[in-house]
Amino acid sequence: MKEHAQYVELLALYAVGALNQTEEGADLEAHLRTCPECREELAAWQGDAALLALSAVGPAPAQGARQRLLAAISNEQRKRPSARQSVVIGVLRPRWLTFAPIAATLLLAIFSLLLWRMNLRLQGKLDQAQAQLAERDKELQQAKAIKDLLHDPTTMQVILVARTEPPKPHVKTFYSPKMGRLLLVASHLEPLPPNKEYELWLLPAKDGNPMPCGTFKPNAKGDAMMDYAMSTAGIQAKGFAITVEPEGGRDTPTMPIKMSGTG
Repeated sequence: MKEHAQYVELLALYAVGALNQTEEGADLEAHLRTCPECREELAAWQGDAALLALSAVGPAPAQGARQRLLAAISNEQRKRPSARQSVVIGVLRPRWLTFAPIAATLLLAIFSLLLWRMNLRLQGKLDQAQAQLAERDKELQQAKAIKDLLHDPTTMQVILVARTEPPKPHVKTFYSPKMGRLLLVASHLEPLPPNKEYELWLLPAKDGNPMPCGTFKPNAKGDAMMDYAMSTAGIQAKGFAITVEPEGGRDTPTMPIKMSGTG
């Protein structure tokens, strides 16, 4: 009769169906009916085998593999030393070693998820920094354009005054035909009715209709500043005029002219 330790060694094979329809399988089944400890151990092995089956599906074993496995087991049984000298390998080996690759895979998946989340946060910060950098670059370009306009020797400066006495509003324009850019600085402008804006008009040096050059609204103190880029450079001007227009401006000036000036 086999010893209890020898039956324990066969539980793992029995759990995966390697002892079906064999003499050792029948012998183990008879032992299981009388040994609660082995039944509990078998249940644990069957649970572990089920988890392993869910974790990966491998290829079907080649024909004859089961017979070779059983033959190897039978040969090992014949070579096994006596009961007093036998070493119960199946009992000493922890079952968690069987699932070490699964645990490593889970740890790798968790680590990959953490790296992915960290990458998203870094990408968000990078996008925000790039947007801020683009905005700063835009502001620097505008400031440089205004500086170039003010220092360009061809820039024409025209002061516009009110036609009524005494002239309180004060508007100064800086216009460069070569750059096609205009800067307006105003102070003490009269307040506007609701839904109205001031609109600046360029008076061409040659005969032609006044050209709209942007709209602006003064603040509570009557001050205003407007930076305007012409659609076409090289337009010579003999002066500028200001009218009051609906919000958004118009293509032709609405009389009367509030302010005007020539260079």
